[in-house]
Amino acid sequence: MHRSARWPSRFRLTPARLSATGLLAGGLLLAACAWQEPRPPSAGDVPWSLPAEAAATLPQGWDPALAARFHFGPQGSRLIPRTWFAALETADGAGRFAAPEHLARYGLLYAGDAGTGLNPDRLPIGFAIDPSPQPATGNWVGLTCAACHTNEVTHRGSRLRIDGAPASFDFDSFSAALDTAVQATNADPARLAALAARLGVTPEALREPFANFATRSARQAAIQAPANPAGFARVDALGQIINAIAALDLDAPAEVQDANRRAPQAPVSYPHLWLTPQLDWVQWVPIAGSPIGRNAGEVLGVHGRVALGPPGSAGRFNTSVQYESLHAMESWISALKPPAWPEDRFGAIDRARWTEGKRIFAASCQGCHNMPPFRRTDPRDSRAGQDYIRVSAVPQSVVGTDPTYLRALAEWRIDPGPLADLFDGARSVRAPDYFGKTVTTVVLDNLGKQPLFTINLVDTGELRACPSGLRSTVNGGRAAIQRHEVASPCIIPRGQVALGSRPWVPPASSWSALKAGPLLGTWATGPFLHNGSVPSVYDLLSPVAERPAVFWTGGRELDVEKLGFVSAEAPGLFRFDTAAPANSNHGHAFPAQPLPPAQRLAVVEFLKDPLRFDAGGLR
Repeated sequence: MHRSARWPSRFRLTPARLSATGLLAGGLLLAACAWQEPRPPSAGDVPWSLPAEAAATLPQGWDPALAARFHFGPQGSRLIPRTWFAALETADGAGRFAAPEHLARYGLLYAGDAGTGLNPDRLPIGFAIDPSPQPATGNWVGLTCAACHTNEVTHRGSRLRIDGAPASFDFDSFSAALDTAVQATNADPARLAALAARLGVTPEALREPFANFATRSARQAAIQAPANPAGFARVDALGQIINAIAALDLDAPAEVQDANRRAPQAPVSYPHLWLTPQLDWVQWVPIAGSPIGRNAGEVLGVHGRVALGPPGSAGRFNTSVQYESLHAMESWISALKPPAWPEDRFGAIDRARWTEGKRIFAASCQGCHNMPPFRRTDPRDSRAGQDYIRVSAVPQSVVGTDPTYLRALAEWRIDPGPLADLFDGARSVRAPDYFGKTVTTVVLDNLGKQPLFTINLVDTGELRACPSGLRSTVNGGRAAIQRHEVASPCIIPRGQVALGSRPWVPPASSWSALKAGPLLGTWATGPFLHNGSVPSVYDLLSPVAERPAVFWTGGRELDVEKLGFVSAEAPGLFRFDTAAPANSNHGHAFPAQPLPPAQRLAVVEFLKDPLRFDAGGLR
């Protein structure tokens, strides 16, 4: 049966869901649901075309126009002025930086904009033109979620674009190369004059605004530079966001900014996006329940702007974040389906092996990795009356994977400087607390200034905050939860009655735990573990000693036997050394008694498409 025919109604964006809770995102509802992205100005002349052959797609619930809005819709990132990006040369002067043949080396992909007009400059997926022109520079180009959450998979000549899949984008190398090109141009009067000529302006008119941009670019590049190369498909996302709001955009003396910054040291894999709006937790560290909060944080981490000055300063907390766009994006992702295994292209699934794999998975894996029919939260616990797919928060001490990511966050202290009033005057706060409070304040402040929503964010718990009228009545009749699933915030300890709504704070254990979520569409999401240190599902099911110590990332050819990407050495790929800092492939030694090879292959067969032979598996 075709995936679209058996996908349950709760996963389809229906008029009923739109009118009830389908458009609720982190406790907010658009007052004007007919919003559409503004089209950017007409195209400038760019000396390149899109790659001629577009990848095929799978039925994931999006039509081409909706996919294009996700690929190219602005979210508030301001990377570089639009005309400068199109005209800038590479650092070695060999060609245009934005030319497809150059950007492709960083893993970026291309697609048409389906007539939406959103990509007149023929840029890669995940680049968008910000609609707000800036003095002296005009409109800017920025990054969007799609740059890190769209990929292509190939197998024996077939090439498929998978929307919402972890991208093979080398964000760190791209960012460093762009700054190198900017600095080379700024330092060379001849190159700057040539750039001015391509832009149709005089060198004198370009010199000052370009120098100002080059100064910020150098600062941003220094802050973003990782302690160790991450390679394709990984970035230290929380590290980048915290550095942006604690150093780059914090209006504090240089010594405070420099003391706050930490070289990103714990890259993690880009997660997939399907099912995201339905999960009670999304990020690798299960601490952020707010869609608008986590999405706004993402924008700030990829060249969004925010004014973080002292109390009373003009424009305090003003930001470039496009809240309407982020809200619309969350509703689009609600309609995004996991990609079904394309048997016509990648080979038929063996039913007997699949059935054996399902049995093994249920016995050994499903306690942490929630799968259909999903265990769900109690709708009485939600301000929207909505239920969510439960996600496990497995302590690092249990899963045993590389601890660098958690340790880096736990040990990082921030001087909030002009934001000390948000922290009761404290001069040193934990980085996670700084992140959560600052992003929440920015979001709340801007939504207060822009009456876009009929329901505002309420507290750090947002949709998970207990409705005030139910807090004293919802203790009975609850379904049992698995060992590592986070307990309901509405349970009243020892029968105490608490009146009124109060913020729900994630338990401290969440900062020492890693997310284990559903595994639909897993075939398109390798490498595996939170740090991408294991190339295939088969390797992950193998004893640690049998896992590859070195492999290459950035390839897109699927290994249909082991379920991952072919990871042999090839030109242009990144050498992943599991002995390097933050790259350990240890841990996740489940089940305790290692599976023999035949049983590992059975689980691989099941995970190709867990719904393949279960037409009624999802409720």
